[in-house]
Amino acid sequence: MNKDIEKLKRKANALPTTPGIYLMKDQHGTVVYVGKANSLKNRVTSYFRKNQQHANKTLRMVHNITDFDTVAVDTELDALLLECQMIQQLHPMYNRQMNHFANYCYLDLSGHQFQCQETRTETSVGPFRRPKQLPLLFQLLSETYQLDTINPIAKARLEKQLPAARLRTDSEKWQNIRCFFTGEDTDFFRLCQQRLTYLTEELLFEQAQILNQQLTIANHFYQEIKRINQFWQAPDVIIQVPMCVDNAKDLYAIKYYHIQFGQVQETKICSPTETFNPRISTDHSSRRPLTKSDLDPVCILINYHHRLGIRMD
Repeated sequence: MNKDIEKLKRKANALPTTPGIYLMKDQHGTVVYVGKANSLKNRVTSYFRKNQQHANKTLRMVHNITDFDTVAVDTELDALLLECQMIQQLHPMYNRQMNHFANYCYLDLSGHQFQCQETRTETSVGPFRRPKQLPLLFQLLSETYQLDTINPIAKARLEKQLPAARLRTDSEKWQNIRCFFTGEDTDFFRLCQQRLTYLTEELLFEQAQILNQQLTIANHFYQEIKRINQFWQAPDVIIQVPMCVDNAKDLYAIKYYHIQFGQVQETKICSPTETFNPRISTDHSSRRPLTKSDLDPVCILINYHHRLGIRMD
């Protein structure tokens, strides 16, 4: 049993109730877990209370904790972004999400084939956060566009579902495939719906169910690409997050975040009666391609953008 548990409890009880991140350390001083909290005190003390709802992984982690550090911040959004930054930097053993951005990949379609890449080239698209879904998507796209990689028996079956597909040129097919992976307009989903209609009319319900499940995965993948690209290409996004300045006096403020091309350029805390006037710049020289390490923080900002209904110009 952890001999320092009472000391950790006392330290946790002395924490502020402000947002922030906490860094759990083992006996060697190594950070083994980074988490975020709306209230540091409430979140960190929860680890050192007996709780049957704790997962085995959490119990193992707590058993190995000998100390922790905290960093207080202004808002939950600040905590999320800092948590992401520290996970990417430290790679704690108990963090799963945002810990393996190096495994995200790019995709090169220039040779009319699916080729995953670790690094960006002039002809690649991406990066993508869900590389494990790519084989399924490659197969679904190959079948729907009846690419030459499909075996003859499967191709004959697919031609019955989409007889007009064989009349298309390879360039037309691969242009639509590229648009799928860049979040642009593509006829892929219309073709999949035609396939579903055919399978249903032929009473091939099991095949239709499998295709529908694959199509759901493809749509989630595609919609995420669209959201990320739209946000990364937006010259001005304003996110405003309410924050409590003084609980005792019931004082509140708003923290504004001015984001250009997916990156936070300016922040300011204002009273509810103040107006935030960001420094709008027409100089877009700082714009750069999206990288693998950008994906997680950008998705955090996107979630806040949609959650709070923020302006995007």
